[in-house]
Amino acid sequence: PQSYAAPKLSSGGGHQHIAPCAANYDANHQTSCCQATITMAYQQYMQKERHRPPYKGFQCREDIEKEDHLTSVIFKCNLPHQQQHVLEFNCREPSCGALEGQEEGAVLSEDDYAVDPNFFDEGYSMAGSTGFKVWTGSRLLIEALTWPQDTDCDRLKEIQECVKNVGGTRIIELGAGVGVVGTYIAAVGSHVLLTDLTTLVENAIETNLERNERILSNMSIDDDNHKSCPSWLVNGQRIGKGWADATPLDWTKPISEQLTDEQASIDFIIASDVVFLASMMKSLFDTVEALFQTSKGNKPSFILSFQKRDAQDGTDSIAFTTVDGVLAAVRERGWTIECLAWRTVAVKKEDETGSVKDDTSEVFVFEIKDATSSS
Repeated sequence: PQSYAAPKLSSGGGHQHIAPCAANYDANHQTSCCQATITMAYQQYMQKERHRPPYKGFQCREDIEKEDHLTSVIFKCNLPHQQQHVLEFNCREPSCGALEGQEEGAVLSEDDYAVDPNFFDEGYSMAGSTGFKVWTGSRLLIEALTWPQDTDCDRLKEIQECVKNVGGTRIIELGAGVGVVGTYIAAVGSHVLLTDLTTLVENAIETNLERNERILSNMSIDDDNHKSCPSWLVNGQRIGKGWADATPLDWTKPISEQLTDEQASIDFIIASDVVFLASMMKSLFDTVEALFQTSKGNKPSFILSFQKRDAQDGTDSIAFTTVDGVLAAVRERGWTIECLAWRTVAVKKEDETGSVKDDTSEVFVFEIKDATSSS
């Protein structure tokens, strides 16, 4: 079950390129997905046909790894329909809400927790340290994008085809944390640039990319035309059927100072559980807006997984990001939003007396688009 800790918080997170399947998407034909007017409460997005139960074939678990007196949690998950290919991610703490049913999780003792070695890194914060573990939204986002179900809406099915296209759908991930989502999507065929704070890139993402490059080194690749690293991924690594690279990205600074024109020209922007403080939402959406405006050729959309974590004051919370707050922020920028999938998850919540109790919450996968991209 999920703890009541906060989700990972990150402050980051060309040539003309058209997504291989972009032409197949009719932006005016959106009735197949659960689109609601932004002014409605988030419950309007919880239509029964968009509810997505856990996919039984997708299995996750955690192991404990000790090296030089340091304890790490290794989060593991198998690729679609390939139990023999299991990705691994070195984390500092057990996951939060990413395991289902009887999946085995790691349990650390007090002695296993070490003082954060990056506490005094420039631009780092206690909130940023939450990026060293896997959160609820990561699982649903992976499943929605790479494990198709018959009940998926037409738009989600189109995105799934894009993601597994070994022709190289170009994706940038904001607030990648330890790199689970971006690495996974690369393994099924996409070309992915994972971004986050410098500390997370250097101490988590890069090492996990190297780890999974080795793990999948013997994976067969069907298309010989895409066995060389794409130029926009400067230090790209072969991850299964696709490619991935990592670079720091600070949401509070212009992307023109941090990304090349090629890196900013993409097909999709993705992010999962990247912000729980309301104060972070503006910088996140500013970065997304900059990518909307900078990307040449195809107009990207932003695929965001977000768990409802309203504080005791509910949807009117000032400090914490709420689902209704996300919807309102999207409306203010003139963007459109669709719910591609949602799920109920088990959580632990603290009541007004300070007691922790079992409860449930919802996690969503939204697609957000710049209104001008429909033209």
